[in-house]
Amino acid sequence: MDRVRIQKAMFLFAERSKAPSVEKYSFEPYHYGPFSFAIYPDLAKLERQGLIQSERKSWTRSPSYSVTQAGVRRAESIRRTVPTPRWELLLHLRNWVMERTFSQLLRDIYKLYPEYATKSIFSY
Repeated sequence: MDRVRIQKAMFLFAERSKAPSVEKYSFEPYHYGPFSFAIYPDLAKLERQGLIQSERKSWTRSPSYSVTQAGVRRAESIRRTVPTPRWELLLHLRNWVMERTFSQLLRDIYKLYPEYATKSIFSY
């Protein structure tokens, strides 16, 4: 999953889940819609811990991330402590952001949350 999709999935989770605010990122309008500056340091930390790995494709400026085997085991242990509706929402949001092209994803987010399109550099 690339950074834009991670940002948008976490934004939608923050908007739609009933999780306590300490379990959600805070977002602000930015170049490609809702953005949390706290996500990138967390991705770097997860990578240092060996729970995810990044890969930079030659045609993109941003890396993509995948879960390592250690990350899968950690997610499985966390899964047992998370309320089922919250876990199912995360899975649904992951699938939703992955089904869309970059352009479709941003257009859909801007349509649902136009207040986050105010600083966009993306033509929609």
